[in-house]
Formats: sequence, structure tokens, C-alpha cells
Amino acid sequence: MKFKEFFFTKLFSLRNLFFLSNFIVLGLFLFLITKDYFREWKPYQKEYNRLDLQRVEKLIAQGGPETKEALQDELKRIKSRPLEIKQVIAADFARVDRCITCHSAYDSFMNPSLTSEFKDFPYAAPKNEVHEKHPPEKYGCTVCHEGQGLATSFVDAGHMPKSAEQGKEWKEKHQWEIVEYFEHPMNAGPMVYSSCSKCHQAHPNVPGMELIKNGKKLVFENGCVGCHQINGEGGTIAPDLALETAVKPLARIDFGPAVTQGLITKNERILENWIRLHFATSPAVITPGDPHGEMSSDRNNPQPVPPSPMPYFGFNKEETEALVAYVMSLKADTIPHKYHVSAPLEPEPQFANNIAHGRFIFQKYGCVSCHGKNADKGIPVYNKQGGHVPDLVKTLGTFTREELIKKIQTGVNPEEKEDPAGPAPAIYMPSFKDRIKGKDMDDLVSYLQSIAERIDTW
Repeated sequence: MKFKEFFFTKLFSLRNLFFLSNFIVLGLFLFLITKDYFREWKPYQKEYNRLDLQRVEKLIAQGGPETKEALQDELKRIKSRPLEIKQVIAADFARVDRCITCHSAYDSFMNPSLTSEFKDFPYAAPKNEVHEKHPPEKYGCTVCHEGQGLATSFVDAGHMPKSAEQGKEWKEKHQWEIVEYFEHPMNAGPMVYSSCSKCHQAHPNVPGMELIKNGKKLVFENGCVGCHQINGEGGTIAPDLALETAVKPLARIDFGPAVTQGLITKNERILENWIRLHFATSPAVITPGDPHGEMSSDRNNPQPVPPSPMPYFGFNKEETEALVAYVMSLKADTIPHKYHVSAPLEPEPQFANNIAHGRFIFQKYGCVSCHGKNADKGIPVYNKQGGHVPDLVKTLGTFTREELIKKIQTGVNPEEKEDPAGPAPAIYMPSFKDRIKGKDMDDLVSYLQSIAERIDTW
């Protein structure tokens, strides 16, 4: 018998193919049943039901006849609970969250009090004022915690550890890792309070918000609004922290230099880490630009790009985390207007004299970011003639009051280059004529003249 005839009439006949396909379908069916039986979330529900059963049995053993009778129905309900995927539909926020599939204590049908005496997660549900005012059945979970609400596995949900130690523990216990290029991983620890500003324009006075408030204070003290805007208010040199940075898609971020320098791993390429790197290290390291035009598409006419002009402020770990939390809190969201809690305008502080008010104006408009908190230390600027922003204490004495006002109003753009073939300096003094006016301008100039070194005339 020829091989071709044997192949089609004996080995792969219609009869054999029919049986083979049936076995394949049966195998796939058994595989899916097995996979469904060992779903990651099922042991958590089983354990919660076991703990809950123990709790009720303990109450029955300790109580009198009336208590026992009242708790029998609850005992039956616990024993009859099916293992199933549970979800919260927060219609107002256009979210469907399945977090309560594992975090059963936050299922209001199973546990109306939304608190539990259990110590370990995901079974624990300690008394929480924020949860009381934001019940999960109405708000869901991801509107505050972020993460992937539809996921039912530990990794896919986007869990983020509070510390490196916890991350190591998760790797061993859950095979955890950051989901690469995941846009919205969970907010870990106090970082969850960065979500409060989605509704609360003023920072609520609750434990945990100190981190956000400290970040806001640092942004003011270091003059970040001199270059950055926040919701359209501030400088125009750098991206708007609220409308651009806090919502920047990962596809628009070049993590290459940060990974190459060993500052983060490939799996750590998330927006939160990108923002953190700007405060924890020199921004010029993670955004080195192309100062010599080596990557320019036109080799005959290269277009050099300067490195990031943002200075390295030397923030410590606590300050860095506060700044990250504050910038993340600026993220806009499509929260219905009825949930917004307006904030009253913050009154400006009272000042002893016009010099003190002028120093406040110097701080308010971000002049300190380039000239230093005491106007005596200019930051370095790549390819700027002289290499640094001027030391105002040493240079202001050469200006009359009228000249100084004009300088502030018109700004300096563009700055002169140190190397004519190099890139234009990325930092320049913008025009303040439409922002600082009247008494604010008068008092600012009075302050600047008060700190200027006196130049003797002969």
C-alpha cells in the first residue's frame, strides 16, 4: 500500500479524524473545568466564609437561647453562600469593580457593616471613616484606589506594594510583578489620598492627607510654578502638571535613559515612577536630550535638543514621596459635578510691610525655582552664556527701579548661547507683564532692591 493511500485512508480517515476531534474537544472541556475550579479568587472566598462561620459559631456558643435562635438563620446563609464572581456597578463613575470577589468583607450584601474582626488581607476590613462616607456599593473601589477593576487575579488587578519588603513578599507568595505599561496601577499606601482631589478641591482634613499637603507646600516653596502651570496657571516653559504630566500616557514617555542608567527596571515603567525620578535624581539624566544633534533626521542640518532644564533640588525620600503624591493628585477625572466639593479661595497672608509682601510675590510666581530661595543662587542652564541664571543679589544693583520693572515685564527670550552651534537654552525668563501688576509689581521691585548689593559710585 502506498504511503499516500495509507495516510488518507487508514491513519487520517474521516472516522479517525472524528474520534480525534472528539477527544480534543473533551480534553479542552476538562481543561477549562479544571482551570475554572482552581481560579485564584476561590480560595479567598472559601477562607472568608470559613472565618465568618467560625465567628458566628463562637457567638452562638457564648450567647443565650434567644441569641442562638437569632443567629441560626445567619449560620444557614453563610453555609449556603456560593463561590462566585462579585462586582459593584458604580454607574455614576462608569466603573465596574470586582474587587469584592476577594475582599469579601467589603461586600455590603455579605457584610452590611463593612467592618470585620479579621486581621489578614483580603479578609480584613478595619473601621475606616473614609469608607463609611464613601461606601463601596456606591463609589466602587478603583475611583480612589485605581487599578484594574474587572480583574480577578492579584497581578492583573494592578496591586502595588507599600514598600520593597512587601514587594519581595508578594513575589514569593503571589508571583507578583508590575504589569508592564499598565496605565493605572493601584495607589499604594498613603498614595491613595492623591485621588481625593477628584472630588474635593480643598484637601480634606483626614489622616493620610498630610502627604499631599506637604507636597503642595514643597511645590510652592521651590517655585515650581515659575516654569510649570497647574490647570493653566503658572509658567509656560514646562508642561502643565495637572493637564499634561499627571495624565501623561505611557506611550509618550521615553523610559530608555532611566532603564539604561539602572534607575528603574523595564517592569517599573509606570507614570508614578516617571514623576518620582524627576525629584529623586537629576532630570537631565532621565531626559538627556540630544545636545549635539546626533540623532537628528537631517544630518546636514542637525537640530540639537538640550537636556531637561529642570534643576536637581536634592529632595530626600519623604519630600520626594510627598511631591509625587501631590502631582498625582492633580490628575483630572470624569467625576460627575454633583460629587464635586468646592474649595473657598485661600486668602493671602498678612504682611508687616511692602518688603515682606514683595518677597511673597517672588515666591508666589516661582522666581525662586531659577534664582534661589534667597535670590542669590542661579541654577545651571545648558548652553546659556555664563552657564547659570544670574545671581540677583549681585546683579540687581546695576538696574534702576524703572529698568527692573521693564526687565520683569518683558523677560529675556531667547537667551544668548554659549556655543552658537548648540541648542537654544531651554530656560529663559518669561514675560510677567500680564501676571504681575500694580502693588504686586511695586512691592516685588522694592524687595529685590532691598536685597541687592550696594554699588558704590565715585
